[in-house]
Amino acid sequence: MLIARREIETAGQRVRAHLAPTPLIRAQHFSRELGANVFFKLEMLQPTHSFKVRGAFNALTQLNDKQRKRGVVTASGGNHGLAIAYAAAILGIPATVYLPESATETRLAAIRRFGPEMVVHGSAWDDANALATKVAGESGRAYIHPFDNPMVMAGQGTIVSELLAQLPEPDLIVASIGGGGLISGILSAVQHYSPGTRVFGVETEGADSMYQSRKAGKIVELPAITSIAETLGARKTEKTQFEIVTKYVTDLVTVSDNAAIRALITILQEEKLFTEPATSCSVAALLEGKIPVKPGEDVVVVLCGANVAHEKVHEWESAARNLTVKARRRKGDPK
Repeated sequence: MLIARREIETAGQRVRAHLAPTPLIRAQHFSRELGANVFFKLEMLQPTHSFKVRGAFNALTQLNDKQRKRGVVTASGGNHGLAIAYAAAILGIPATVYLPESATETRLAAIRRFGPEMVVHGSAWDDANALATKVAGESGRAYIHPFDNPMVMAGQGTIVSELLAQLPEPDLIVASIGGGGLISGILSAVQHYSPGTRVFGVETEGADSMYQSRKAGKIVELPAITSIAETLGARKTEKTQFEIVTKYVTDLVTVSDNAAIRALITILQEEKLFTEPATSCSVAALLEGKIPVKPGEDVVVVLCGANVAHEKVHEWESAARNLTVKARRRKGDPK
């Protein structure tokens, strides 16, 4: 069920050939707030500003010559497609990326500059993915799933092996969940290298397919993604990820979009780091006390991505401020 230790170790060799280790920093403000040693693993400093490039390189470097010549196909809400486009360009592999209509022009432009073929289809990632899978099957090209792929998950698991060289035996790792590939890789690596480390997964309300599935004891498909955290936008997880998370995660929690936005602004103001809601939701869960932290513990938050237009952040900040004012007025506070 878990990604094998040897797969994560060989993935580390492949990833290191193309990517430098991302920094681990102590987040001073959040350490004071939580009374613990809070560290940020800065995956948004990857060349594509997301952890996804780890899995992309690990998957693409394992293709044989015939597969490389034919090219690869994938579907993505943005970050995985960008990672595949980048890695394919570096490795000289033709790539086609299918994206949903919800993909922003900013994301499309970021992917486009690496030269893949791009196809926009369907209202959500699941629709784009269905077409990508069909086309890959008919054309004989390799299909690289954004999370339900053992090579991709092994690549994401290299975050942990890299992290442990920077901070041996952390007490807690917090990571956000989209389809479940990141946290499945993390859970696999933690079981192999640091089994005493607790792992919490975080989703935003409206993009909480894993949380709802674990609660129901079976895979649940959301009718739609209603959260602003678009890169968490898989309406359902898959069997492998569901089983790994259900068995090995310490717990799953959810936060509101508003909480994720407030955390995003605080991270920017206090730590001078730019993130996206699919990342800041993990910090929000800590600030709201949804993840128990003991005094003095070493807590690592995987800041997994920062692919969002700054204009959107201004919009969200204004919306969050208005919601806060309305809440205060309901409580009788005139401020």
